[in-house]
Amino acid sequence: MKKDQAILDFVDQWLSVLLKLDEPTEALLDSEFVWQCQKLHFDQPTLDLDAAFPIEQPMTSLTGLKKIISKINDKMMLGHAIYRQWQNWQAKPADSQKAWLIAALQQLKKLALANESLPFVFHGVIAHLELISQAATNLPANVQWLKLGRNGKAELRIMNDQYKLLTTQTENLKGPQLNVFFEKLALYFAKRHDFKPTNIENEWQLTLTATNGQKFQTRGYWLTDAALGELAQELRQIWNGDAKLWLFDGLVHAEKIDRLTIRYHRQLNAYQEDGNPVQLDYLESIVIDRAQQDLIYRKHLSDDCAMEHRYHIADAIDALLDVLQTPDFLAYVNGNDDDVVFDPDDQRWYAIEIQTAAGQTRIINGSFDKQGLPVDFPKLAMIIEDFLSFYGNNELIDPALYNHQWRRPGQYIYCDVSFEEDGRTYCYRTEDERLAEGDLVRVPVGRDNHLAIGRIERIQIVDGQHVPYPLSKTKLIIGPYQADED
Repeated sequence: MKKDQAILDFVDQWLSVLLKLDEPTEALLDSEFVWQCQKLHFDQPTLDLDAAFPIEQPMTSLTGLKKIISKINDKMMLGHAIYRQWQNWQAKPADSQKAWLIAALQQLKKLALANESLPFVFHGVIAHLELISQAATNLPANVQWLKLGRNGKAELRIMNDQYKLLTTQTENLKGPQLNVFFEKLALYFAKRHDFKPTNIENEWQLTLTATNGQKFQTRGYWLTDAALGELAQELRQIWNGDAKLWLFDGLVHAEKIDRLTIRYHRQLNAYQEDGNPVQLDYLESIVIDRAQQDLIYRKHLSDDCAMEHRYHIADAIDALLDVLQTPDFLAYVNGNDDDVVFDPDDQRWYAIEIQTAAGQTRIINGSFDKQGLPVDFPKLAMIIEDFLSFYGNNELIDPALYNHQWRRPGQYIYCDVSFEEDGRTYCYRTEDERLAEGDLVRVPVGRDNHLAIGRIERIQIVDGQHVPYPLSKTKLIIGPYQADED
């Protein structure tokens, strides 16, 4: 435990230095870092990261490091890699090396914290707060580093994914509201909390310093705790700056989506034999409403042809809208170039309306194509599609169900199984009445009964005297095939 605390002190000191500086200075290049690494035995040779992950080559590539960073669970291996990378940065400073060091130090901090008695319990009175919030966004800003003291002095540093400083804000938040916030935060962390990952791409790391100088550190993920989100909202209300603080929830509780409406409109000119156009208007819309706990999908071809599907699913609608809440949700649209040639006879538009719990409304609209839509629209569409497909089973019109036939004593289930499209079929038997035509199954093949994957083309239930192939020679299907068995 003492060594883990020493690692935490080491990480905190050098993270603070790196996050403040763009290039190494003379003070950075002295022997203090090397001496501390030696004290922690990080200078001792160990398995090289590139040898451990030869495909990603994390020592020479920031991208490679990000791919495998969560897989590193050896503090000494990571510490030695940091020691070596620091020497490389001294020799040839670069933004990518600085970002590499910060990412590695943060992972080292996680490993050290994992060996502490987490989730932590805070004791005392908060004198100082330090909170780093990170987001996987499409916007320039990826990191917010907030420092806030009991005296009201606050500093917010906003950085990109290379941890290069974009802007700094300093504020003075003196007043009773700040003291109330600190007291509520101390009471919250005086209890144990287990922050389970729900949105692992976006996380926060917190350091609380008590008035006696003792430090308490923990970390968590956005969308994990409503009470912590309410505390974040209290701090936002006393924040004087114009920046939107991510804090513990990434603005989820500040900009909670109450209603999301997506509208699609297509105008198509179809030409008749005489050359005269007939204009067709086609409309679609999806409305996700937290208050009603509804998702409504409408399609409109004409006044005489319209469809509506309503999904009323308590709690699932809340979860669906919560997943969509990120700092840059539908915030960025590339836009089409001025010289793009649209088809005048087939035009598509969209409009998206986002209504928040705070009573704010945001509208995005444009042409329905890759450049006209928000860059994260494909992700939104996939989330909605997965939701609809999960609740989209229609048993009433499922042929596998209405064609199902129960067996009588003395009857057998014979299946015609093929191994290639339009190929020859072979007889197999099964006792599994859940199998249906079209299912993939595992079957024994050949004299050695080696395993093969086949497709059921036909199922028939027959009496013993009418079997299509002798019972004694008919092999049994092993079971259904699952793709994840490969």
